[in-house]
Amino acid sequence: MPYDMREHLTPKRATIAMWDFSWLNAHYPGASFADFDRVTDELLARGFNTVRIDAFPWIIGRLRSPREIVTIPGDPLANWGQCDRDRPHAIAEELAQFMEITGRKGIYVILSTWGFGCPEYPGKTPEEFLPVWEKTLAFLHERGFLGHVIYVDLDQEFPYFSSHQTKLNELAAAPAAASSTVDAMSAAGQRRPQRGLAWNDEQLDYVGNLFNRSLAHFQRLYPAQRFTFSLTSFWNECRLLNLKCLDVLELHCWVHGPRFDNRTGFRELTKDRGQHDYADYQRRIDATFSSVRPMLVHEMHQRLAMAAAWGAELAAPVTTTEAWGPWWHMDHPDLRWDWLREWCAECNLLAAQYGFWGSTPWNYSHPYWANWQDISWYQDVNRAFLHAPRMTGEPSTAPNSEPAARPPQG
Repeated sequence: MPYDMREHLTPKRATIAMWDFSWLNAHYPGASFADFDRVTDELLARGFNTVRIDAFPWIIGRLRSPREIVTIPGDPLANWGQCDRDRPHAIAEELAQFMEITGRKGIYVILSTWGFGCPEYPGKTPEEFLPVWEKTLAFLHERGFLGHVIYVDLDQEFPYFSSHQTKLNELAAAPAAASSTVDAMSAAGQRRPQRGLAWNDEQLDYVGNLFNRSLAHFQRLYPAQRFTFSLTSFWNECRLLNLKCLDVLELHCWVHGPRFDNRTGFRELTKDRGQHDYADYQRRIDATFSSVRPMLVHEMHQRLAMAAAWGAELAAPVTTTEAWGPWWHMDHPDLRWDWLREWCAECNLLAAQYGFWGSTPWNYSHPYWANWQDISWYQDVNRAFLHAPRMTGEPSTAPNSEPAARPPQG
């Protein structure tokens, strides 16, 4: 039997709910995360053993006191983490409360950051990247809250939310007046079309040095913890770097690619909780799955095979905490969830068969989605992931099967 490192990890498989910054933004009276004790009970009832959250290092790392109150801006139309109005939060104390409850209940935690700020602490700089995480981890370590953290994701979906994005853009072979982050990163791909890479030599060197330096720094400070950078795009570029210091390979595996995006018009949609007409988009979804679903399934097999092969190269367990469908969907009269449930359940099962250590059913596992009430569906998909046998045979290396890049959610 080939060696399966999952048998020697705790937990052996992680069923993951991605609660991003919502656990805090919607933590106020009457909101969906008002009661941490209740929502964590609901998490366990649905078969989850792990939750991934924003630890807010860019705020906690700048606090003058753990009891300091800061204001999170209101955003009722936000896709994730919506709140009705500007709300005061004692962020460090709320994080400590959340960590105490999850630790007491045996719920594992993945710490991450989307880099969002607040009016009191705007902006991010590369020079602050390590210090703010140092202060945040020290705060948790001093209170004994790192024991149930299975890994720390230092920079969510690098480089989309990152303080290092500006520097990466400067190194790109792109016009100096690129109008947006997305434009700059797209233009950067024109430097080396013959090698199929989106980053040039300078960018590759910068990212390799950044990852190696940052991971080594925290691995030395906290040898009992695992550290990584999560990725949604630039798989081929980062795989080329052969980053043996990654303790976990977290890759976000979406349905996106030319076949899906061209047919559905996904990229042109207005994506928020406002009143918009999505009827044509839903019709396009239905038509897309009627015509090319087998191809989309095959593409997902290729992505998971690449992820498994890459993880084997690095001797790192593979996880996905945001995945499977389009990265945006909504509770809306024009939009259905039946096709997405079926698709995500199939892909989540594939993740187990390809040997993933951790997986999420989708990135809509929050108490504010209507689907949260379908307890049995969550139980079924999580149980299937926990008990599915690994696929036999060696996975293909699938060298060019990463999902298409996507803009950030913010």
